Amino acid sequence: MNWAGVRELLRPPPHRGPLIAAGAVPLAAGLTLAELRLDGSAGVRLAPLLVIGALLYWLGAQAPNEDGRPPAYQSVLLVTGLLLLYAGLLVTAVALGADARGTPAGALVWTSALACGLALWPALERNSAVCLLMAAIVFAVGLLSGWNWVFHPGSPTPYRWLLLALAFVLGLGALALREPAPRHSEQLVNAAGLAIAAIGVTALLSVLDDDAGVSGLWETVMLGGGLGLVAFGALERSPGPAYLGVVNLGLFVATAGQGETLYWWPLILLAAGAAMLAAGLRPRRPLPPEPPAYKAGEAPLAARADEGEIVVRVHDDSR
Repeated sequence: MNWAGVRELLRPPPHRGPLIAAGAVPLAAGLTLAELRLDGSAGVRLAPLLVIGALLYWLGAQAPNEDGRPPAYQSVLLVTGLLLLYAGLLVTAVALGADARGTPAGALVWTSALACGLALWPALERNSAVCLLMAAIVFAVGLLSGWNWVFHPGSPTPYRWLLLALAFVLGLGALALREPAPRHSEQLVNAAGLAIAAIGVTALLSVLDDDAGVSGLWETVMLGGGLGLVAFGALERSPGPAYLGVVNLGLFVATAGQGETLYWWPLILLAAGAAMLAAGLRPRRPLPPEPPAYKAGEAPLAARADEGEIVVRVHDDSR
């Protein structure tokens, strides 16, 4: 078999890349619907997911970059292939004996580790920032699943601490990549925002379950994360972090909105917002008057100084 010809066939030409990516999306959606509707054994269901997912992933990995950046169709192929491969790995875990009705923590650990490795390769070799975001997400899933597998905690607090530590590490990574790889840095910020949002979701669920508030520490984390993400999105003109900041602020409001008094958060936020508005709208000092205009034929002072300096230099050279 001519393997070189097969490999060349699986290397999408740039002018057909958008068409191939446009076909990959409905193909993946149809395969997902078929998996959900058809009742078959896990051993039979995993083959289409792994084969088609590997095909789309290979097409995306083989596509050439444009000016050092992956084109849009390459990102679509990589993301679609990675999602199908991750689903195929989960079905493989079920075929190997994992409990499909519960939360198979052990299966999520090794499947997330493999998916993280598959996402990191194009993130580094193909300069795909969105693959770095996917790698961070599946790494978080594997980290939380590993903690659940080993310790079986009955409280969401350990998961919140893990998510907070992960968000901190991702933030440091974003700072390190801000200059050499700004797109990758932005995606790490998005991953950190998702980690903070996950903390907010667990806090909101706790409030809805027992109608009790959560610790002020986690409310501060949600508020600080939301404000920081909105500020980052405004300064860098990045819509993704800004949207995640709004989501985190919404989770903070929904979580901290319990109670019937203005003590503490309403007073703090009202006072801080009013102080910043007052500082921005304070009376301005009048500007100094404009200097008088130059008369006709009069050169500016800087030009006169330059001319005088030139004359002095010419006079000195003549000596």
